[in-house]
Amino acid sequence: MAEWMQSPLADVGALAGTRRAAAGEGEGAGLVLIVDDIPDNLAVLHDALDESGYTVLVATDGAGAIARAAQSRPDIVLLDALMPGMDGFEVARRLKADEATAPIPIVFMTALTDTEHVLAAFAAGGVDYVSKPVRPREVVARIAAHLQSARQARQARNALDAFGHA
Repeated sequence: MAEWMQSPLADVGALAGTRRAAAGEGEGAGLVLIVDDIPDNLAVLHDALDESGYTVLVATDGAGAIARAAQSRPDIVLLDALMPGMDGFEVARRLKADEATAPIPIVFMTALTDTEHVLAAFAAGGVDYVSKPVRPREVVARIAAHLQSARQARQARNALDAFGHA
């Protein structure tokens, strides 16, 4: 098993904090949580994102995804829709129901491209979806666009909070 798939959960928060501090409080590429039960998918996405300067965390099931997201507060989650046990739709609903993880953008990955499943991804809290098999360059571009939007929204909220208008 690849070294990046073996990192203990206890180290995740420290990793996220170290990367964000080095990047200037969240600036820079960002922290991405990839959730997929297929190691080959994780490897392709991990490598593409790592090469693009992102810090990458992985989870191979729904419960692990929720735990990692709660502890590390990634900048974005790339989430497989179909996994054994808790599927991606339920993971997204749970992340969006938690005040701490609700603002994190979720991009679904799915081989299910019919309208019903795409709508289910958005209804569960997704901001986008990519079709499997994934095209790594497209995924990196979509993540960059969503992170930029999320940063702008966070900056606007912080500005309003600072002036007492939120």
